[in-house]
Amino acid sequence: MPDQTIDKTKTDRRGFLWILGGLLLTTATATANIVVSYLLPPPKQKQTKALSIPSAQIPPGSSLVIESAGSPVILVNSGGRISAFSAVCTHLGCLVKWVNGEKLFYCPCHAGKFDLSGKVISGPAPEPLHKVDVEVIDDIITFI
Repeated sequence: MPDQTIDKTKTDRRGFLWILGGLLLTTATATANIVVSYLLPPPKQKQTKALSIPSAQIPPGSSLVIESAGSPVILVNSGGRISAFSAVCTHLGCLVKWVNGEKLFYCPCHAGKFDLSGKVISGPAPEPLHKVDVEVIDDIITFI
């Protein structure tokens, strides 16, 4: 009758390879999770309540940058007329500033200029500033 003993080294080697494979799979999964989390954009935050600002906070000729729905918005009071745009330049995402003396928005990164309606005057921006809808009721600026 043949000897039916199990070779202990084969089972030890096979067990080691299973454990090694499991560790490699776990490491690869964790690494892939980190890489995917880094590459995907963060989820957009939803605005939970209507944002309102007293118009007295923006005297004529001045501007105010606030955050609305997770994005910077620039409010401008030009001669009593309130305008609101995304403060993010459409070229490379720098924040624009209001230059009251010239009545324009200015992007300091690449000297982009936008008029009071958000249209590109000069610079490399491919499109106008994105308009943000607001309304003024009883001297309160409310985002629509």
